[in-house]
Amino acid sequence: MTATPRVALVGPFPPFRSGIADQDARLLAAMRRLGVDPLVVGFSRMYPRFLYPGTMDSSEESEGEEKRDAPPASRLPFEEIPSSPLLDGLNPWSFVRAARFLSFKEISLLILPWWTSYFAPHVSLLLSTLGAESPSTVRLLLCHNVFDHEAHPWKDALTRTVLRRADRFAVQNARSAREIAGERPDAPVAVVPHPAEPRAVLPDREAARGHLGLPPGAPVFLFSGLLRPYKGWDVLLDAFAAVRKEIPSALLVFAGEPWGEARRLEKWAPAGVRLELRYLPEAERALWFAAADAIVCPYRRATGSGIAADALAYGRPVIGTAVEGLADVVEDGHSGLLVPPGDAPALAAAMALFVRRGLGPRLAAGAARRRASFGPDDHARRLLALGGVAV
Repeated sequence: MTATPRVALVGPFPPFRSGIADQDARLLAAMRRLGVDPLVVGFSRMYPRFLYPGTMDSSEESEGEEKRDAPPASRLPFEEIPSSPLLDGLNPWSFVRAARFLSFKEISLLILPWWTSYFAPHVSLLLSTLGAESPSTVRLLLCHNVFDHEAHPWKDALTRTVLRRADRFAVQNARSAREIAGERPDAPVAVVPHPAEPRAVLPDREAARGHLGLPPGAPVFLFSGLLRPYKGWDVLLDAFAAVRKEIPSALLVFAGEPWGEARRLEKWAPAGVRLELRYLPEAERALWFAAADAIVCPYRRATGSGIAADALAYGRPVIGTAVEGLADVVEDGHSGLLVPPGDAPALAAAMALFVRRGLGPRLAAGAARRRASFGPDDHARRLLALGGVAV
């Protein structure tokens, strides 16, 4: 009889606050639904304080409060994530201990998220130690980014040390696949887009607006997530100033934690901009997605976008830029509108066109049709298949 492969899922999980932690939790829940119960290894702490410009990188909120408006199977409550917190982001040698633990457990497949060169020494130690002590284990890197958003030669060099030690790669778009092929032409790579949890029932916009104190008939555009330079929030501000001149009733909401210059928004945000500059738990994010007419993703570059995928899950169209991480998710003219990155006049024109021509209902219907394409169960199934595990 052939033994059932043992899978390990290693990375951040809630209560750490990030899209990657949320995706890991969704991936774990999806694997369980598929009949695979992976060994989970998580973090005891992640970043030194100076590397996390937000308020904190973990949340102490009660899970019951956070999940009030979340779909039932979106991700697991904290107490249902049986994580062994062996990883210490301030101690790369803790990843050696984790590798030896995985080797002792006779893991057949390791799935490990990759997103920043800060963790290159840590991940390199884990992958090389596991490769030496358990050569038969498949080491699959789930790449949210291949190279850092804020590129630098030394960051790229650190990333290459990690890429050399993995066996297989999952990426979120074709460009990332080409980057992997350029570094590791010998390794299997698959494009597996960012997942989202389709809502069983699409949210009611007017009820959400009433709860949030938004005017019922105003066009509402939402920017959600961390306000980082590569996401183009400053381009959106310039674009929205032009939109307000043409459509005075339009509103723009920034909902997420500000990094760097974005912290100054409270001092100079123009009229018509509502600021929710803080970490929003899932229930509150759900209200903002429900209340918005469109989600705006003005990214200068992106390898993937959980925000765009979540917009589709809520049946909300995306107005964004034609970067590969969005173009792979948003169908221009069907589930959203795409413009060139960094082009504020083009973005303003798309936002104004969206309102003037009443495109919301048609594009929202397109988003709702497309949302099933990015379900977490299919995402988990494809990752397992890439790692040689059939379900």
